[in-house]
Amino acid sequence: MRTTLLPENVNKTNTAGSSYGRGRRVLTAVIAAGAFAGLSGLVAPTANAQNVGGRIGEEYVAASAANGQSPQGYFGPATTPELDAARGGKFQNFEKDKAIYWHPLVSDGRANEIGGAIRTKWGETSSPGTAGWEWGPLMYPTTREWSSRPSSDSGKVARGNHFEGGTIYWVPDVGTYVTWGLVRDAWWRIGAEDSRLGLPTSDERRLSTGWEQDFEGGVVNVDLHGRVTIMVYGPRGEREEVQGPVAVQDLVPE
Repeated sequence: MRTTLLPENVNKTNTAGSSYGRGRRVLTAVIAAGAFAGLSGLVAPTANAQNVGGRIGEEYVAASAANGQSPQGYFGPATTPELDAARGGKFQNFEKDKAIYWHPLVSDGRANEIGGAIRTKWGETSSPGTAGWEWGPLMYPTTREWSSRPSSDSGKVARGNHFEGGTIYWVPDVGTYVTWGLVRDAWWRIGAEDSRLGLPTSDERRLSTGWEQDFEGGVVNVDLHGRVTIMVYGPRGEREEVQGPVAVQDLVPE
C-alpha cells in the first residue's frame, strides 16, 4: 500500500516500461563499460578509466568523507561512465557494489549513494508495468545510505535509504525490507525503531482486509479504510492490541 500522508512520498508517473527499462539498464551499462562478449565472457573495464564529475562527483567525495574513507577506498573506481536514468536523471556504477543516482528535481538536485543489499532490494522492487530501480514504485533515492538508531527491541542498528516512494531497511541477521505508505507513516508516528515495534522483519503484505507488516516487537495493520491498528507481541508470542483502529494522526507516539 503506497498511499501516504507525507507529500515527499506521493507517487509520480513512471515513463519507462518494465522490459524496456530493465533491458536498457543492463545493455547500456555493458556497452558503456566497454565490455566485450567472447569465448571468455565479459571483460571488465580498466580501473580508473572512467571520470567522475558534476553532482555525482560531489556525492562521490561527500559520502566517502561521511564514512571516514577516501573515494577510492569507499566506492572504488567507476566501472561505467555517467549514464542516463529514468525521467531525465543520471547514474554511475562503482567497483565496490555501489552506485550514485542524480535527478535535478530530487533532493534539491543533490546526488545520492546507494549500494549493497539495499541496492539489490531496490532493483527487485517493482509494480505491474514497471521495472525496478528508479523505474519502480520507490523511484529515486532521496538520501545516501545511513544508520538507524538502535532498535528498542533488539538493540540492532539497521542501514537504510529513503526514496521518493518509501524506505528500505537492511537489518543485520534478518534481511532487507521495504516499508512505505500508511504502514510506514504509522510506524514513524509511534517512534519507528525507538518504539516497542523495533525494526522491520518483513515486507508489507496484502490481505483481504487491508495491509500488514511485521516488526521485531509486533505488527502494523492498516484496514481498507486507512485505519491503523498497532499490535505488540505478548510473552508467548501472541498479538496484543495496543492502539487502534484509528487514523494515523490519532496514534499516540510512544
